[in-house]
Amino acid sequence: MDRLKVEIDIKGVTAALEGLSSAAMQAAWRRTLRKTAAWIKSQTGKEVSAATKIPQRVIKSRMYFFLRSADTGKVWLGLNPVEAHRIGAVSRTNRGMRAGRMTFEGAWRQTKAKPDGPLYRRTGKARTPFEVVTVDWSKSGDPAFRRAAQLCEARLMTILKQEVNYEIQKALGKINNGKINRAR
Repeated sequence: MDRLKVEIDIKGVTAALEGLSSAAMQAAWRRTLRKTAAWIKSQTGKEVSAATKIPQRVIKSRMYFFLRSADTGKVWLGLNPVEAHRIGAVSRTNRGMRAGRMTFEGAWRQTKAKPDGPLYRRTGKARTPFEVVTVDWSKSGDPAFRRAAQLCEARLMTILKQEVNYEIQKALGKINNGKINRAR
């Protein structure tokens, strides 16, 4: 598996952080990492879903965010093929089975043994060799993830500025428990 590492220079924002306490700076940075990871998940999910007809919820469930330390985060993307029955509601058609917006000719489900189980397809002409039907999405998933990673620096800087502003407003007493105090 290829590794993708993105390093971002944040010198432009650290000047604004100098007036804050270390706990406030750390809180702003951690929220920024989490929000940027959520943005990467949504961008990748949108792009892959449009290309493959796999619902975004299935793709997003294949991505995980880890806070590796106080200042670094990691987004992991699982590119294994998705089992067809996880794509959406499964129904029987004249030629096979339908899951979500995809049709699989010659597929079937073991309705009595596993009514909510996977879809199967024969691999040969004989009765016994069969396989679980899967949808391979790695060809569109990996490039979409890489494009989102390239754009994440600009998004991270935008979110970091917002979080620093939030911490400054909180330090000045204008925000109390997430609510803005307005002068009357």
